[in-house]
Amino acid sequence: MTPMGTIKATIHVPARTGRGFAVDRGDLVRITDLQGAQPVDFWAFNRDNVTEYLSCEHTKPSIERLYPRRGDAAYTNHRRPIVRMLEDNSPGQHDMQFAACDRYRYLELGAKLPHASCTDNLHLALDGLDIRVGFTPQPWNLFTNFFLNPDGSFTVKAPETKPGDNIILRAEMDAYIIVSACPQDMNATCGGVPTDIQVEVGRPA
Repeated sequence: MTPMGTIKATIHVPARTGRGFAVDRGDLVRITDLQGAQPVDFWAFNRDNVTEYLSCEHTKPSIERLYPRRGDAAYTNHRRPIVRMLEDNSPGQHDMQFAACDRYRYLELGAKLPHASCTDNLHLALDGLDIRVGFTPQPWNLFTNFFLNPDGSFTVKAPETKPGDNIILRAEMDAYIIVSACPQDMNATCGGVPTDIQVEVGRPA
């Protein structure tokens, strides 16, 4: 177990919204699915140079897996660790294949706009930190059950997380973190109904 020592911040993230915050190297970040079956789109940017960011396409060859497991790091586009998973108190479904939902995805699914999206949540959160990034990196989709079939097809399944399931990450560099409580309500991504998440930032005991 990885005990959280001093809690520096507790951030409640309502369903369909996102939040951004700064972490120092060595900080622990616990992300909790409060009600179950709620994915979290997760981004991290080097605080000294936001053009270096968590990159799913660079992480996968570095760890030789489709997504990190306990003990693995997520890597930046400069092939450096930016966060490391210390604990995974969940079913372990953390997709690195899928882009963040956006207005075009909802149009594709037949939604009426406006509709909240993880892409909008990312950029709104960055605006709140006075940061401008002219693109949307692929997120690390925590607690997300996008099931890859042996024939190369995939199935969007509801997450198997239960209320209180969580992961603990350690910042490997000073970073900005953005999380989005995914608003997808047009398929099984969120089990049909998006719900809230909680983030705690602290130091090791």
